[in-house]
Amino acid sequence: MDYNTEQKKEYEEGLSFDTVLLYAKKVLEKWHIVVLTGLVCAIIGLAIAFLTYTDKYSSQIMLIASNKSSALAAAVQSQSDFNASASLASSIKYVFTTTELSTKVADSCGYKLSADQVKSYVSVKSVEETPIIYITVTTTDPNVSYAIANAYVDNYSEAAEAAFPNTALTVIDPPLLPSRPNTDRSKIIYPMLGLLVGLFAACVFIVFSVIYKDTLKISDDITNKLGMKVLGVIGKVTRKTKKGEPKQGIIITDKRTGFGFIESYKIIRTKIEHATERQNYKAFVVTSTMENEGKTTSATNIALSLAQNGKSVLLIDADLRKPSVAKTLGFSAADDEGICGIVSGKKTLKESIKYSEKYQLFVLVSGKAVENSTEVLSSQKMSEIIESAKKEFDYVIVDTAPCGIIADASILATYCDTIILVIKQDYASARRIKRAVENFENSGSEVLGCIFNDSEGSITKGGAYGKRYGYGYGYGYGRGYGKGYGYGYGYGKKSKKNK
Repeated sequence: MDYNTEQKKEYEEGLSFDTVLLYAKKVLEKWHIVVLTGLVCAIIGLAIAFLTYTDKYSSQIMLIASNKSSALAAAVQSQSDFNASASLASSIKYVFTTTELSTKVADSCGYKLSADQVKSYVSVKSVEETPIIYITVTTTDPNVSYAIANAYVDNYSEAAEAAFPNTALTVIDPPLLPSRPNTDRSKIIYPMLGLLVGLFAACVFIVFSVIYKDTLKISDDITNKLGMKVLGVIGKVTRKTKKGEPKQGIIITDKRTGFGFIESYKIIRTKIEHATERQNYKAFVVTSTMENEGKTTSATNIALSLAQNGKSVLLIDADLRKPSVAKTLGFSAADDEGICGIVSGKKTLKESIKYSEKYQLFVLVSGKAVENSTEVLSSQKMSEIIESAKKEFDYVIVDTAPCGIIADASILATYCDTIILVIKQDYASARRIKRAVENFENSGSEVLGCIFNDSEGSITKGGAYGKRYGYGYGYGYGRGYGKGYGYGYGYGKKSKKNK
């Protein structure tokens, strides 16, 4: 079996399970819509039951059929005679709905009724494998039901005799005047039916909305829909922060994130290191198509993971419109101008880069948002910043603005070696992602691969760490950064620990 065939088989095997999990998740997320729809339909069913219901009254006759010769010798009636009587009962019951008998009943019941009306009021049932016959008359008037039932008692024998001469019919239980209406099951059935229809319809609507939503629902969609490589799959992790604890992103140095989360980034780190060995890549742009896909957290954790492996790593916050690397790491960077300070000539690259002893990571953060980010990043000075960083560090990780919103990522991609695209599960449309990738390719930039982020319940065959773990920290912005981080001056391969 070749690679493509095996990959296709894995995709087909994993698709059904993963998509079912996704559909279930979406239905649970919108449980209030499902419940509300079910309740509305149940109320509609109840309303229909009340509007269409009329009290009905039934009067019933029970008869027993027998062979006349057996009836005369009832004391010695055999099993064969009993079976014959049961057979007679199943046949003779049709006599009670004939036009002839119905006409006689209509004429003698004391009410102005037609034969067809009588037929519509009467139901005849024989008990299986017994000679018992039940005649039930149901109308909206208890007196009419009782009168029709009595008329049957008075007229049935002549009709039965004409049709079955050797059969005797005996009334065992005569009709009674109904004292109360029949039990109204429609008041239960209609609301229950409405509830079930509503729940089912809501679930179907939600599932179809997911199916027809042109998003990437499982990690294999990256390969099958986009034709791109998957660098890693990061699941979803929720983490509670203690009161008074500085706000920061979910990062691999925090053990509360879990083993799977950390291992996911180790796998991504390994693939990045292999790319560096094969193609001498050093500078990586990390971006996403839309906001809130987790690109900043991905860029930060990639940098931290590489630094943990003994590499000198510079993490650059180049999302100048909404800088958030400092917040993710828990730094205070309100006064840092970052790239803007270097491009304007206020500071040098060496003065702007800071080293975090805690994370063993070099950072170039920005504390203030700027509106003219495209002009700043497209300057010659920005190109020089990246080139200088590539000479001094083993890896340069650049966090940029979403590539599907502004052109900043495309500009930075021309200075860097390759691109890592973060794709959040069931978020950006495949069409929009393709358009963003085409823009990179048209400018001569290469996408190394994708990180499938915020994946829930994804355990497709061939998966690894991270298909069940990860984070749900999106592309969030805001103020109120955490305070305090240690840093030293000087940078480069030999100054990783401020030596």
